[in-house]
Amino acid sequence: MQWIRRMGGLVAWRQQRASAWGALLGQQDILVAALSVQQTGSFRVVVFEHLHASSALVHLSEREEDWVQTLRTLGKPLPKRWRTMALAVSEERCRQGVLVWDGPLDTRRLEAEVQLEAAAAWGVAPAEVGFDYRLQEAPPADGLRVQWASCLSEQLLQWQQHARRTGWRLPVVEPELQAAQRAAVYLRGADLQHWAQSPQDWQFARGPERSLAEVDWLALQSGPMWKPLVACGAALGALL
Repeated sequence: MQWIRRMGGLVAWRQQRASAWGALLGQQDILVAALSVQQTGSFRVVVFEHLHASSALVHLSEREEDWVQTLRTLGKPLPKRWRTMALAVSEERCRQGVLVWDGPLDTRRLEAEVQLEAAAAWGVAPAEVGFDYRLQEAPPADGLRVQWASCLSEQLLQWQQHARRTGWRLPVVEPELQAAQRAAVYLRGADLQHWAQSPQDWQFARGPERSLAEVDWLALQSGPMWKPLVACGAALGALL
């Protein structure tokens, strides 16, 4: 199921690509991963970096300068056409929810309702949020379930400006959970205990290796693999 892109006008890019970059922008750290298509058709991690923000950087604006510097450093050796990054953001930067819609499937009305719901979650005016949503299957009697995610428009604009300053494009912003789920489902390996602990050894299949129900999400989210999965999952979204 694909997201319907509405976050600040950001549109997912779906061209055939040989490699892709993804990142997790957390409160205190930044993780960046690049995946490359192998001859077998699978995807392998070719770059992985985990950068920790200095404890001296108190304000969010100061910590985001680390993000700018990271993009600038990564982009130096790359041709301009390769500088495209998918960004996953932590829960503190992205609100999510589920809206039950029992009216007719009118896209404009549904989008307006989602925007109001997202604005209420942030406690701001509707014009101040960027949002994205997807439709979930549900029994007809329960109405239509709409899963949404939202960031503040000001932050979305700042992230785009940071990317432009350093020569990168930022076409996708998504919640960290969505990116982690994608990576966990497509990661090669029998189960969590057999997955390679080093992200640089990870490979991802073109098709699902397991269902969401087969993953112990509580154990995964509390362990060391969660954040690397998020960064890799963001990149993987551009290749699937």
